[in-house]
Amino acid sequence: MPQAQLIAFSYRQGSDLVHIQAIVDDAVQVAPATLYDPPEFGSAACETFVLWDDPITASNAPTQDDIDKMLPWIDDWTAIPPISFDD
Repeated sequence: MPQAQLIAFSYRQGSDLVHIQAIVDDAVQVAPATLYDPPEFGSAACETFVLWDDPITASNAPTQDDIDKMLPWIDDWTAIPPISFDD
């Protein structure tokens, strides 16, 4: 399971989806494999969506502690592409 450090999370009242952003270890390949060495992987900003049990209300809204407890069990992260600027 990848290690993740929470950046942010968000949700909408009445929805059952929670959007999570985190720094995830070994999320992107930073160096290719060579004849003698395996590929190297590094951390990256990633995001995912988690299905909450019930539609989110004020009484069951996720807290940072709830999300932190879920992070070790999430394995379907998508890397967020870096920002590019016009020259």
